[in-house]
Amino acid sequence: MFAIFVVQAKMCWNKAKETVSMAATAMSRKWSFLIATVRGTAVRIHFSFLLLLWFGLTGWLSAGPIAAVNTVLFIVLLFFCVVLHEFGHIIAASRCGVRTPEIVLLPIGGVARLERIPEEPRAEFIIAVAGPAVTLAIAVVLLLLLGGLPPLGAIQTLDGPRALFAQLALANITLFVFNLIPAFPMDGGRVLRTALSSWLGHVRGTRIAATIGQAVAVLLGIGGVLSQNVLLILVAVFVYIAASSEKGLVAVRGITSGRSAGELMITHFLSLAPDDRVSQGATAVIRSEQKDFPVLDGTGHLRGILTRDGIVRALLESGPDTPVKSVMSTGVATVSRWTRMDDIVPLLAGGSTAVGVLDDEGLCLGYITWENLTEELLINRALEQRA
Repeated sequence: MFAIFVVQAKMCWNKAKETVSMAATAMSRKWSFLIATVRGTAVRIHFSFLLLLWFGLTGWLSAGPIAAVNTVLFIVLLFFCVVLHEFGHIIAASRCGVRTPEIVLLPIGGVARLERIPEEPRAEFIIAVAGPAVTLAIAVVLLLLLGGLPPLGAIQTLDGPRALFAQLALANITLFVFNLIPAFPMDGGRVLRTALSSWLGHVRGTRIAATIGQAVAVLLGIGGVLSQNVLLILVAVFVYIAASSEKGLVAVRGITSGRSAGELMITHFLSLAPDDRVSQGATAVIRSEQKDFPVLDGTGHLRGILTRDGIVRALLESGPDTPVKSVMSTGVATVSRWTRMDDIVPLLAGGSTAVGVLDDEGLCLGYITWENLTEELLINRALEQRA
């Protein structure tokens, strides 16, 4: 009996962890703002990037305004190098037929969101090594301008542009070496996955590479705590979450590949009408286990999705009599019942709350969310473990 309880607790924990991990990409987009669009790729900055102001303030308090300006300038140029690194991945991905909708700049680096991860090991290898190749090229150019890298102890004594170039060269060399650590999701981990995938298959290769990435993240976190290095702790958290996210994503793709939307859609659900009040949605939340409610018009056509968070937010901001149509999410992605899940999973991974499933006349048959896919994954794993 105790063993059954342990297994059930572990399954619940895994479900929660996978749900949070898969939402990481959507959350990073939600808390970021657009600064530019380059060749169809949106460049966004995460709000946590405002930590730069803290570094600048620290530099000003410790060594005056000139030191603060130099610190901020160095960080801005370094992250420009990170953007170039990410565009190395983007250009390589486009050559392999993979589009990159956006990149998000975080205080611990950049994240490029590919439309899909190619399962061909050769294509992923090219995409993975393109970023470090750009970083190495930047370091080489800076070293040529400097006539070689000064001794580490002498860098602190330099001033002017030469000091800035030396610091940037050292930083890019460090980034190049760090990115080659064979821990997923870093570039070295992706290269490792290509090797494992060619031998063990994409799903098992990703699982092993992501597990190694999680182990490295734990070691980085321990090192950050012992050395009281906040940045190292942030890197460890990011690596662990990203590795967990990729592991969960590939697990979902593994059980849904080749299947149709009609096989996995939610068919028994409560719906709301556009003119219903938010209070009716609140009642539906209390009396059911649903978190997302399709909003259907009188003819059965899907007009939007009202989420539980949207209901709570509307109750706080505009009151229970607010019409559903004024707070629902519109522009919901829709597919037919015959659409392959291989085309639907990337939509959910990209941040879509739900994907509506329509019949030939455009009427709503059901919908698909991350939650019901993770439940499918839990059931599939339980059956595998019993077998």
